[in-house]
Amino acid sequence: MSQYPIILIPGDIQRAKSALPPEPIFTEPLPQQPGAEPQKLNTTVIVVEATVATVPSVAIASQGGTMPGLLLFLAAAGAIAAQAWHQITTYPQRKQKHDGEVADYPRKLESHKQKEREHQEEVKAARSPERVTEFRYKLLLKVLSQTVPHDGNNGGAKEGWAEAQFCNYLNRHFSGKIHKKLTLQIPDLDYPYSPDFAYIDQGLNLRIDIEIDEPYVYHTGKPTHYVESSKDSKRNNFFINKGWVVIRFSEEQIVRCPDSCCKTVAQVIAQVTENNSILNHFASFSELQPMKQWTQAEAMQMATSSYRNKYCK
Repeated sequence: MSQYPIILIPGDIQRAKSALPPEPIFTEPLPQQPGAEPQKLNTTVIVVEATVATVPSVAIASQGGTMPGLLLFLAAAGAIAAQAWHQITTYPQRKQKHDGEVADYPRKLESHKQKEREHQEEVKAARSPERVTEFRYKLLLKVLSQTVPHDGNNGGAKEGWAEAQFCNYLNRHFSGKIHKKLTLQIPDLDYPYSPDFAYIDQGLNLRIDIEIDEPYVYHTGKPTHYVESSKDSKRNNFFINKGWVVIRFSEEQIVRCPDSCCKTVAQVIAQVTENNSILNHFASFSELQPMKQWTQAEAMQMATSSYRNKYCK
């Protein structure tokens, strides 16, 4: 069930408030375990090389090329002998290198484990409440910096009695940050949107469209704001896409509970910025009680019974 106040926060702001810092990546490779102990003479290699050399030599000789086959065999045999001699003479060095790797492996393994532990501490620190708060605030500032500002200040929308009275309360609680008659041009149309009230924090570039919804036009009885109104949805989406927060109160709420409505604005500001300094000034004011949003048919019934006369002078 839809109810007032209606609070709409752009998705980018919501995502910034729930984002987490990137987790540090562990790039240290696991040390390679030493291989098998080297052999003084690798007979397997010798046998394979001898087989490789013998087969073509025999094949050439069997086809009448006795001398070429013999020469190929002798050359291969010499290469095999050289390979065997190389293995024998380098064995001490290979053995010493392998023994060093075996002896050094536990140290390398422990060093890797220590770096893993340090990485886990980095991850823990990156996700600490202080770091998360700092990361989210910086991201929020980046998102708010992209909020599209108003492009005019000569809006011509008429102000009703209730709005005029509520303006006094807004200015009292949010001195210097409440603006009227601001405009944002609508693409491909000759007229702009004009917020009933705009809360603007220049330092943060936080902008809030504060709207007052009446159920019907006072003099004609025509339903104006109501559940699933395409006009209201289009307007809401316009401001949200520009990065503005949207708060809609019912006219009855701002007449009967203006201070509580202002407290709601402060609560939204605190929710977005995670700064309660403004909200602390409203500790003595009661919470705003929600009010069911009316349907188009209910708005017509309210007009018939002159419902607005019950709270408006």
